[in-house]
Amino acid sequence: MAKNREQSGPIESRLISLFASLFFSIPTAAFVWLWANLELAVYWDGFLSSSYLVTCIIVFAVLALLLPQLFPSILGAVWRAIAKVWDWWGW
Repeated sequence: MAKNREQSGPIESRLISLFASLFFSIPTAAFVWLWANLELAVYWDGFLSSSYLVTCIIVFAVLALLLPQLFPSILGAVWRAIAKVWDWWGW
């Protein structure tokens, strides 16, 4: 019985961390997708389809599920990269 609880614990905690991470990763993915579409529309008269948004959300979800301890660092690195590009372009 104790083995059952030990085995179900990590899966439950990973699922909880996945749902908690989606609270931050979905807006991040949407922001990156909208920002990329804005830049493509202004400078190159193109845009990314919504499948890229869904793919980005799925990638974030898989990373959160597989690497629950590392995921906050990954998301932080994405936001730091956004801030560097934002400063580099002079906004």
